[in-house]
Amino acid sequence: MTDAINIHEQLADGTSLYGWKSNPPLTPFAPSYTYYFLEKKIFSEEECKEWNDYLLKQEPILLDKFRTSTGDGNTGLGSSSITTRFHDFNLLQFDFHLVEHLKTKILDGVCQLLEISGNKSWQETLYANCWFNVLRQSQSMDIHCHGYNKNSFYGFHLTIRAKETFTSYYHPCKFQEEAFHVPNNIGILTLFPSFVPHGVTPNNHEIPRISIAGDIYPSTWLDEDPIVYFNDNVVEIGKIG
Repeated sequence: MTDAINIHEQLADGTSLYGWKSNPPLTPFAPSYTYYFLEKKIFSEEECKEWNDYLLKQEPILLDKFRTSTGDGNTGLGSSSITTRFHDFNLLQFDFHLVEHLKTKILDGVCQLLEISGNKSWQETLYANCWFNVLRQSQSMDIHCHGYNKNSFYGFHLTIRAKETFTSYYHPCKFQEEAFHVPNNIGILTLFPSFVPHGVTPNNHEIPRISIAGDIYPSTWLDEDPIVYFNDNVVEIGKIG
């Protein structure tokens, strides 16, 4: 039985807000939650073409530099994919002229989510890691999540190039039937709770599907064991509150 209320709002600045919230609990033990997703266009098609060309040039360089994979994050992409090097580099450290704009828009999105959720006064320094994905013809991403722990915050996804693919976000309560199947539109940044399971439909075209992805963390995450959390490459994206 589905007991989630769908959130669908278009904000004044063009941002799309969607997600789920629970019905008001009638017992002390009934679930009570609100899960927000935020979606906003941050790059033009011309800028995404620049990203596309840059990332495709970086892909073989990085695969040659980091030859050993330590896992694909349960995406099903296998050890030869650039996704499996997600903890070996941080795209936000690269010398590319669109990187700073990406960092700014990620932080702006977080600030907007905090205001919407009634947490505007929360003070923290935020960090992020960032990688990119290249899905060639017939490749897809299995359902996976980015993390479910005491430091859980938000993940992000930015579509650079795609044709007729979707990212599906599934309600984190395993037996809920609710899901959002979101078209991968070029230049759109999506912020989603890092514990939400998600996957990508197969790329049925010769054109590679290219996206940028990452996770945002509070400063408390830096105190965790780096062997577990791969925090060597994180970048500060700004302070909030």
